[in-house]
Amino acid sequence: MKWEKENFYLSQEYLSNVELYFSDDIADSYIQMSEEESRHISKVMRHSVGEELFVTDGKGTIYKTSIIEACSSTVTLRITERIQYTNQFENIIFCLPRLKSNDRFEFALEKCIELGITNFIIFNSERTIAKGEKLERWNKIALAAMKQSLRSFLPNIQFVKSFDKLNEFDGKKYIFDQNAEIKLVEMLANGSIAEDEKQYFIFGPEGGLSDKEIAGINNSELISLTPNRLRSETAIVTAAALISPTVNRTRTTQI
Repeated sequence: MKWEKENFYLSQEYLSNVELYFSDDIADSYIQMSEEESRHISKVMRHSVGEELFVTDGKGTIYKTSIIEACSSTVTLRITERIQYTNQFENIIFCLPRLKSNDRFEFALEKCIELGITNFIIFNSERTIAKGEKLERWNKIALAAMKQSLRSFLPNIQFVKSFDKLNEFDGKKYIFDQNAEIKLVEMLANGSIAEDEKQYFIFGPEGGLSDKEIAGINNSELISLTPNRLRSETAIVTAAALISPTVNRTRTTQI
């Protein structure tokens, strides 16, 4: 049986109190969990054969399953139901600067993922202090945040070494600037942000983006977030919180 429902809002009525796990080893009827996830399922959470678990593939599907084998290194699940989601955030890309504090940066990344953002470009700029990439670390944070917030799309995180590399990505660029006359809340309210093309939301580091950097970005527009000045990580999370309810109209298909 198949059914579809609009505005199901990530099926929170259905998945609000479950534990969500991740696996990329999924066959037609069975799922094999990784050693790390197996250990957590069997030793930490103490689940056993016959119990129900929910697993995502990170590609938009959440599987309802039953445990058929459980030990410290191997957990095997039988699929009983599939719930397929559409990623309403696929055209929303957050472009984040490296911040001086890794903790503040990781907090912002985690909260954006919990709010639904699934695409990130992380960049160095003239005024960033901490430079370089930590993709392995960031991807671990993304995986944990996806599972924590019961989301089914594993975020895509890219890193570019310089700010001008953002010109290599096609789509509309919105650069947050304290003095911009156009406000994000007004754009969201009147629907002037298109949903059918890539939208890049670009945030500056602690010292802001330089005039040269801003002028060098093609197909861009300056927008403001709040009347008062915010820390970079606060601005990032605030923007995600404003954008999330305007695009999070999730379609699900249960099979």
